[in-house]
Amino acid sequence: MKKLMFLAVFLILAVGGVLLSYQNLKSDELQREPDIKIPILYDEEPVASTVMTITKPYEVTSVKPIIGFYDITKENQEKSIIVINKTFIPNKGILYQDATAFDVFSIYDGTVIETGEDDLTGKFVKLNHNNNMVATYRVLDDVDVTQGDYIKKGDKIGTSGTSEIEKGYLLLFELQIKDVNVNPEDYYNKSIKEI
Repeated sequence: MKKLMFLAVFLILAVGGVLLSYQNLKSDELQREPDIKIPILYDEEPVASTVMTITKPYEVTSVKPIIGFYDITKENQEKSIIVINKTFIPNKGILYQDATAFDVFSIYDGTVIETGEDDLTGKFVKLNHNNNMVATYRVLDDVDVTQGDYIKKGDKIGTSGTSEIEKGYLLLFELQIKDVNVNPEDYYNKSIKEI
C-alpha cells in the first residue's frame, strides 16, 4: 500500500510539473517580441524634436530694429516713442527698417482675422496664431492675404512699406499674448508652450 501511495503522489507531482512547464512555455511565447524586421524608409537621421517655434517676421539679415518696445517698467522710454505728425505714440511693438523693401512673413501658423489701413501706419494684417497669441504686421506696402485665410509659419504676408515715422522701408510688428502687448524680441525662437 505504501508503494501504491508513493506511486500516486509521484504521478500527481509529475503531471503537475509537466502542466506548469507547458503553461510557462506558452506564457513566454506570448511575451516574446515577434521577429519582424521593419525596413527604414529614410536616409537621414530622424529629427529629434518637431516643436515649432516663433520666428522673426522677415528673413533679410540687413533688417534692423530702430525703435524698440515701449516698456513702462524700463528706463529710456523716450527711445521707444513713435512720432507721427507731432503725435507721440508709445511703441507697442518693434519698428524694423531696411534701405530696400523686404518681404514680411508669418511668425507662426494662424488665421488672418483682419486686414486694413489706418491713417498713422498704413496697411496692416492681424493674425490670430492661437487663442493666446495675436500678431499685427503694420506699415505694409503690399498685402498678400485676405481676412479668413489660414497662413502657415513662413508664408508671405506682404511687403514692407514707407511711412512718415522714419526713412527707409519699415515694418511695425506688434505681438499680444493673452491680450497684452509684449516685446516680440523676447519671444523669437520660443515655442507656444514656453509662453
